[in-house]
Amino acid sequence: MKHVAVVVMFASALIAASVASAGGPTRAQVEKIMGLRSEGDLVRGQMDAVGFVVTADQAEDVLTHAIEAESKGLAADRIRLHLAPGEGVPAVVCPHDDHLYAARVYVHATQLIRAPRVIMIGVFHKARLWNLSDRLVFDRFEAWHGPWGPVRVDPLRQELLARMPAGDVIISDTMHCREHSLEAIVPFLEYGNRHVRIVPILVPYMGWNRMSELADHLSSALAGIMTKHHWTFGKDVAIVISTDLVHYGPDFDYAPFGTDMKAYAEATAQDHRLIHDDLEGPLSASHLHTLLDQLVDPSDPHIYTIPWCGRFSVPFGLEMFRQTAAKLHLPDPVGTLLRYGTSLSEPELPVSQQTRQEGLGYTAPSNFYHWVGYGAIAYVMPKGTVAGR
Repeated sequence: MKHVAVVVMFASALIAASVASAGGPTRAQVEKIMGLRSEGDLVRGQMDAVGFVVTADQAEDVLTHAIEAESKGLAADRIRLHLAPGEGVPAVVCPHDDHLYAARVYVHATQLIRAPRVIMIGVFHKARLWNLSDRLVFDRFEAWHGPWGPVRVDPLRQELLARMPAGDVIISDTMHCREHSLEAIVPFLEYGNRHVRIVPILVPYMGWNRMSELADHLSSALAGIMTKHHWTFGKDVAIVISTDLVHYGPDFDYAPFGTDMKAYAEATAQDHRLIHDDLEGPLSASHLHTLLDQLVDPSDPHIYTIPWCGRFSVPFGLEMFRQTAAKLHLPDPVGTLLRYGTSLSEPELPVSQQTRQEGLGYTAPSNFYHWVGYGAIAYVMPKGTVAGR
């Protein structure tokens, strides 16, 4: 099995090299713009050191205030989901925008994660720089920067790669360094478990047919590994899918309802409709396909029609999760929206002056001409099933 893994990694590295040579940024170019540079090939640094916490003091400040502000809602979440004390959920959809804007929504997703290993499915905002589509992007770092110390990558990554067709994946630390959609969530996972381990995966452009095929391959690998190790969803493995919702305003070239209070209400109602129709209730391939076709042009997935940045990560991650459950002979997972907010609706966290002086702030304005939506959605197995057996 180790030999197979080496072959897969070597083939994937060749693919990554060919993509980079086609004109994408080099590792050195990417490192120059990172807020916190990586420690060689050992520990990935952090792209955004302004919008996201970097130090333990910053993280304690943000997380403590966010959890305190949402304490009643967090307690209500567990009741709504019928969770036993200490029980975690198998999968969540979580925001990745600036912590001062969105932390109150993040915690409704991340506080439900109790598994020691987390597969993180991320947006690849900059895939166009490498002209990349139709493949999943893995990294080879041993760990990622976390506020309380490096967050290690779980050996599950190598097991997955060993079972995946080489043409399905690219292994590129450079691409992962250029992306912020997963690093934003890492502090929230580490806050809940200082020993949490992760498997980061980025999802670039792809249409439904290729998405379904990749979900089939990755879910087959995951189901086989979970069966081998006798792992269960929620207890041993969880999936966290990264996305912000609508990006609204002229800055995003998207303001179909105008730029006033009425427009804001219509745009948030559209987010709620998409979530209710396609992401809540029992997961289904048809609903996830429908969601993708509403977010991008079905004839060309490079063209978005509604600017959710997770237009690929969400349907892919959930379809992979759904297919894994099916291969483990489990029923379709059921989704529930726990918290919705926007960069306009969320009160600013009352963090300390020291936290701000250390550099935490905003990376973009928020007003009727430029705002972003957020959602925390949790997925559970219908009660009476044993996840992963």
